[in-house]
Order: sequence, then C-alpha cells, then structure tokens
Amino acid sequence: MFNIEWLIIRFSSLFTLCGIILDLEIIFFVIGFLLIHISLGICSILYDYVHIQKIKSFSFFLVKISSIEIAKNIMEFFF
Repeated sequence: MFNIEWLIIRFSSLFTLCGIILDLEIIFFVIGFLLIHISLGICSILYDYVHIQKIKSFSFFLVKISSIEIAKNIMEFFF
C-alpha cells in the first residue's frame, strides 16, 4: 500500500525548507541575529561574573572585535 499524500507532504516540506535555506536574505538575517545573540550573551556573562574593571573592559573590546571578525569571515564565505 502506497500513500501518495504522505509522499506529497514530505516533499513539499523538503522543498519549502530548501527554499528557505537557499534564500540568502534569510540566511543573512539569521546569521546577524545569531551574532547579536551570542555577543549579548557573552557580554552579560562578563558583566555578571568579571569584577575587575580593566579585565571587563578589555573583554568587552575582544567580544566586539571577534564579532566583527566572525561577520567578516561569514561574508567572505558567502561571496
């Protein structure tokens, strides 16, 4: 017994997923939000658990630089 509806539903979801993944605008938005989320999370952890001001300031600086470098490398990968 072969159910064609099951096959159609699976292929339509697969093609929808491929269409979303291949759309570059959505990929850039997701990567941008992901980088913002990661940097805000690391900054909040540093703000809560690092108490020496010089180390905290230097760590914030390193988080910003690493976010910029990661974004640059991702853009180079796509282009």
